[in-house]
Amino acid sequence: MVRWVLLLAGVACERSAPPPRNDTAVDFPSLPRPTDSVAAVAEALWDSAAGPVFLAVGPNSATASVIFPGLATDASVEAGSLDAKPFVGQSFDLFANGREVRAAAIGRLVPLDAPEECSGWPLVQLSGVNGDSSARTWVVGFARGRATAIPYDSITALSPADSSRLAIDIARLASSTPGDTVAELRGLPYQVRRAYRFSLATGGEGLFAEVWRTLNQEANPKQEHLLIIAERDSAASGRYELSYSERASGGEETLESSELLTIVRFAPARDLTMLLARYVGDGVVYALLERRATRRWRLRWSSPYVGC
Repeated sequence: MVRWVLLLAGVACERSAPPPRNDTAVDFPSLPRPTDSVAAVAEALWDSAAGPVFLAVGPNSATASVIFPGLATDASVEAGSLDAKPFVGQSFDLFANGREVRAAAIGRLVPLDAPEECSGWPLVQLSGVNGDSSARTWVVGFARGRATAIPYDSITALSPADSSRLAIDIARLASSTPGDTVAELRGLPYQVRRAYRFSLATGGEGLFAEVWRTLNQEANPKQEHLLIIAERDSAASGRYELSYSERASGGEETLESSELLTIVRFAPARDLTMLLARYVGDGVVYALLERRATRRWRLRWSSPYVGC
């Protein structure tokens, strides 16, 4: 994946490293702190409109983990104590890259082969899906008819001109996001790890981006990940305004990173919902981010940690 290195406002600090040749140096004005800024704490339970369980792709495309969102965030997950049998034969819509790719049914349960010290969700075999382990043909599935996919573009698929403009917008947002408390990282350039654009029902455009910056100290390397959601009133023009942010910092081995699995609408009258996978160490936490109104998002739900 192409990674855009962004030189943010104020990078003339003493720790600022010379950017690569394709960096964009821009002096950006500060944005006001969003009045709707929220902490990264789940505010409510799982959205029942999404169904009682959902699927995450397993070791290959023909297998899936069955995620039980009714468990408390701090619960200990044991696959053997979760009964996935009632869902055998049930059909699910499978999603990837902002679109619904196919439907599949749960065929049978599969024994979970994991070390004793690791936790895991129940594993199932899907009927009629090619088990090619070399590629993920889907990433997440919801019960049939529960979700409508919202398409999104990756920054890596845009034209060079559009990619550069979007990188500049992300740089401006990252440089003005509140909560920059890690003094050692100030002045270091951000890298865009992931960035996607999507359409809003109101006719505007949304932006999801994960950016990070790194201090390469041999004894104690540090990283910071910044998750941003922004909106603008028009897809053709206008300025993105920060709508939601999360900031995490720490060592390279323990720092969380987020992957956008899908953007969906669970019912015609509902607004957008993002499903994220948050990777921490050798495990994962799933989370729902929900749009409540214009430039207002919240973290609605988080799953328990599963991994080693």
